[in-house]
Amino acid sequence: MHTDTTFTNEVINLHLLPKYEHIQLNRPHRDYWKIICINLTIFFGLLGILLSMLLFFVDELKPNAKWMIPLYLVLLVSFFLLFRLSFKKRGYAIRTHDVIYKSGIIAESTTIVPLNRIQHIELNEGLFSRMYKLGSLQLFTAGGQTGHIHISGIAIDEAKRIRDLLLNKLEQLETPTTALNTNE
Repeated sequence: MHTDTTFTNEVINLHLLPKYEHIQLNRPHRDYWKIICINLTIFFGLLGILLSMLLFFVDELKPNAKWMIPLYLVLLVSFFLLFRLSFKKRGYAIRTHDVIYKSGIIAESTTIVPLNRIQHIELNEGLFSRMYKLGSLQLFTAGGQTGHIHISGIAIDEAKRIRDLLLNKLEQLETPTTALNTNE
């Protein structure tokens, strides 16, 4: 039995493909910057206490205070500036067939995950996030760790709506429509 199937392998014109760079991305909620500042303040506060204790109790380190304290201050300012720039570069979009997440300052990263690759979704609320009614969505993919998306700084009501929307879309993808066979 010979079936006549025509094999085609056409070249795709890359200039005709839609550009993800032109997508309007949703930014993290402005209160998320406050949470970042709280976390950085706690980290550098503890680091400052540790550094102070070392300089106070370890006599061998006292001569090094002239470069340790300025280094601490440079790190503090640098981290706040880097996190601020990073905060301004983050964005996400939920589209019909995929989710886009963009982040990074030095090495900019854009992750596009097709909805049919999403395995499950987590909605997280940390201690400080709850204070500002914010949450984060974590999308786990079939592609392993590299395909996961973690979107922080979303208003909790919006995060719940996105989670429910994605779960509904996933259910639609999992439930194939079966055509009735009327030729029995």
